[in-house]
Parts: sequence; C-alpha cells; structure tokens
Amino acid sequence: MASRARLCVDLGPAKSRWEAWCALHGLTAADGVRQLVHGVLSRDELSDGFPGRERHRLPADGHRERVEIRLTQEELEAASQRALSGGLNVNRWMVAVIRAQFMHEPQLDEREMRLLADSNQHLAMIVTLLGRLQASGGTHDAARRLEDTRAVIDTHLRTVTQVLRANLDRWSR
Repeated sequence: MASRARLCVDLGPAKSRWEAWCALHGLTAADGVRQLVHGVLSRDELSDGFPGRERHRLPADGHRERVEIRLTQEELEAASQRALSGGLNVNRWMVAVIRAQFMHEPQLDEREMRLLADSNQHLAMIVTLLGRLQASGGTHDAARRLEDTRAVIDTHLRTVTQVLRANLDRWSR
C-alpha cells in the first residue's frame, strides 16, 4: 500500500500565529510548512556526505544567456513592487532571487550596500581607536577609549546583523 505524501500537524494555539505569519509573508499555511520542511531537509542533504548533493559554487561572472519569462500582469506588478522596494529593477531582482537560491549567498540591494559601506567605516574607526588605546598610557583615558570602542563595535554588529537578517528574509520567501 502506497503511503500518502501528506502531513497533518496539530499546531494547537500556535495555529493563528502561524497563519498570521504566513499571511504576512504571502504564503498559505501549507506552503509555509512545505518551505520549512524542504529548507531543513536541503540543509541536511548538503552536509550528509552523499555524492552529488554537495553545494556547487556557480560562477556569477562570464557569459550570460537571455531567458524569456512570461508572467501575468499581476505577477509582473508584484515582482516590480518587490524589486523597487529593494532598489532594484525587475531583471536584477529576478537574477538575485535565482542566485540566492542556487548559491545561498547574500544578494544585497543598494540600501544594504550603503549600510555595509558605513559599517566598514565603523570598522576602520575601531582599528584607529584600538591603536590609540594601545598607544595611550593612562588608565582612565584607556578605559574611556575602550568604552568608545565597544560602542562602535556594538553599533557595527547590530547594523550587519540587521542587513543580513533582512537579506535572508527577503530571499528565503
């Protein structure tokens, strides 16, 4: 007797929260569960050592082929809205979606690139402050500089974490 390829899960009181989360992300409850299951299984497949299942690095540079995709007007409008909200055009957005799925690497939009550039400036400031801290001999002055350095590091970590979380949320849908 063939087994069914369906799963029935009692979510109890979490069901309404799950449905709200799915609605927020434009998914049905079943699609959300399906994505979660496939995501977990694909991560296991990449690390389970079976031949042919390891992640391959696909080159993003070099010759490109043109592909035609036919969308309904509603699909194109939705893709355009998502692309514009990320500061991308539709073609670049579609390429980013595909690359994020194949390579599992960040595909940053213009705003995120600016945030990471700012973050790099913070890192440069950290290096400068640490150099001053090392050169200074006074303990009171050194403690103040260390607190300033910690504040810069905390700001940097929060910025990078927010950018990467937003990136993962966007391309994992």
